[in-house]
Amino acid sequence: MEAKEGVTEVEKGVTEAEGGVSELEARNIEDEEGVTEGDGGVTEVEAGNMEAKGGVTEAEGEITEVEAGNMEAEGGITKAHGEVMEADLEEAADREGGFMGAKEVA
Repeated sequence: MEAKEGVTEVEKGVTEAEGGVSELEARNIEDEEGVTEGDGGVTEVEAGNMEAKGGVTEAEGEITEVEAGNMEAEGGITKAHGEVMEADLEEAADREGGFMGAKEVA
């Protein structure tokens, strides 16, 4: 009986050792959580890059505003062409004396 009790104690010791392994596994999980926190830090850096890209987008927005100004200038040129066309149509209507020129202006 004493020998069996001693074996039981050894078995309990093995169980305690397995418990120790479980504690190490728990530490490994904690380390993995630490790595996850590190990934979170990388995500914050990526968010910073996205903010920088947002700044670039704002700069592109300013360029777009300039391009819009160019389009307005082109619109002015189109209006000038339109005026020339209207003058030609009026002259054509006056020369032909018909409604064709007037309809084209309208």
